[in-house]
Amino acid sequence: MTDSIIKKSLWDFGSKLILASFSFFQFLRWPILPQYMDIYYHIQSGWGFIKAGGYSGWDFWQCAPVGRPNIYPPVFHIIIAFLMKLGVDPIIIAKTAEAAAPVLFLAILWLFIRNNYGQRLAFFVLVASCSSFSFYLVLMNHIPATLAFIFGFLAADLILGGSVLRASLLLSLAFYTHIGVSLFLFLAVILYLIYIKDYRRMPVIIATVLILSLPMTAGYFFRINAISPAGLLINEKYFSQIKLLDYAFAFFGLILSARAKGKYLFFLSLLLASLIFLFYPYRFFSGEGYLPVMLLAAMAIAYIFEKAMGLKRVLRYAVSLLIIFLLALSPTLVFDKPEGQGQIRCGFKLYDSAFQNLLLANKEALWLPQYYLPAARIIKDNSSDSDIIYSSMDIIGVALAGISGRATANRLLPEVEAGRYFDPLKESKIIIFTQSDSPEKIRQAVNNYGLTKIGEENDLFIFYKNPASRAKAGIRRAQVPFYMIIMLFLLFILLFWKAEILEKKYLT
Repeated sequence: MTDSIIKKSLWDFGSKLILASFSFFQFLRWPILPQYMDIYYHIQSGWGFIKAGGYSGWDFWQCAPVGRPNIYPPVFHIIIAFLMKLGVDPIIIAKTAEAAAPVLFLAILWLFIRNNYGQRLAFFVLVASCSSFSFYLVLMNHIPATLAFIFGFLAADLILGGSVLRASLLLSLAFYTHIGVSLFLFLAVILYLIYIKDYRRMPVIIATVLILSLPMTAGYFFRINAISPAGLLINEKYFSQIKLLDYAFAFFGLILSARAKGKYLFFLSLLLASLIFLFYPYRFFSGEGYLPVMLLAAMAIAYIFEKAMGLKRVLRYAVSLLIIFLLALSPTLVFDKPEGQGQIRCGFKLYDSAFQNLLLANKEALWLPQYYLPAARIIKDNSSDSDIIYSSMDIIGVALAGISGRATANRLLPEVEAGRYFDPLKESKIIIFTQSDSPEKIRQAVNNYGLTKIGEENDLFIFYKNPASRAKAGIRRAQVPFYMIIMLFLLFILLFWKAEILEKKYLT
């Protein structure tokens, strides 16, 4: 009895040590955060919600002054908007979100596995999570997807524990956070309930989620014509990292999952549901679709470790070294498709684990405060709140717009087109060229639009003003104002609180 307690405490100690290590590494990365472009889109969307007075279904803060349909789920943007209204600096929000997202997700995943599958498997899930740096970076970059994962695993925990209505509420909330991940999780839950032949609870979950998520999913259906197929053909989708050892372990774990049945079939359900990401190889192999591979690999490693404990000492050491190898090396096949080339290239990396990359403090970053902050001050000093800015690079335009509190003629999410054609140079008050732009390109723009140089530049940017521009950001009033968002949030909390009572009364 005492030995069993000691062993359990050791599994928990190891898990907490891994989580603490991830947290420490994220703390070390604070100076280079935010590290990715997506957070700038979210920051500017939060600014747009503030200007609109709540949730806006029209994205007037990008492709300004024309705008375009806003198809992105709003939960993360609402959180950002409320924090900004409380006076929190946008860069602090961005840094905190990127630093906290992966650690918070791994902690929730660990608790889910620990509560439902035991402390040992929970430990090996964290060990497996140390293998893929690309998945770790996706958790940090695709923050709404990470939030949806958190809601989804909290819901899965409730389903495995028998609470249907609360789980349905959290799954519905995921649809308002990230549409792809929410669909992935919803399909996984339905497949799991089919596998275990739980036909009584399945209709309740399906009906509740479909009804509560209808405003969001209906919005996608009615705006489907605004999505351009050309925007989905970006080369980035082909950049994939396939973890060779992880897939080998996962194949064995798949057999173990099918044999174990019961709750372990949830891992198989996640694997089958992840096929919805196949059209986007990066997300399937290196992003959200990697999650079931990680879980199945952990199941196989835990099984091998358990069997090795009955072997001779030298074999136990060999198994331990194998786990360390997985943790520290993580051999990887790397695929990419360079811009302008029709063929996909394949390479190989021997060292590509999350721990190894975090330990060496990968310094690649899009956050360059010595350039961005002075640029934001120049923009504010030479424009009004309703003026529009434009950069020769979309990411620069969106990033500086979010930091300076301006609408931009640039855009991210290229699959969503502007409402109509417009000339961004003609409509924008501030034009930001980069030092990599050709002098001839800049000269033509200056001559054609009568631009005047603001007089300040740095090693990255050259600033111009368009005196002829009269265009302003076409701010639209919110479809769902903040007071209604607060009321809906309080209603959600009330329903979640009373769900257990309703379930006992009507579903038992």
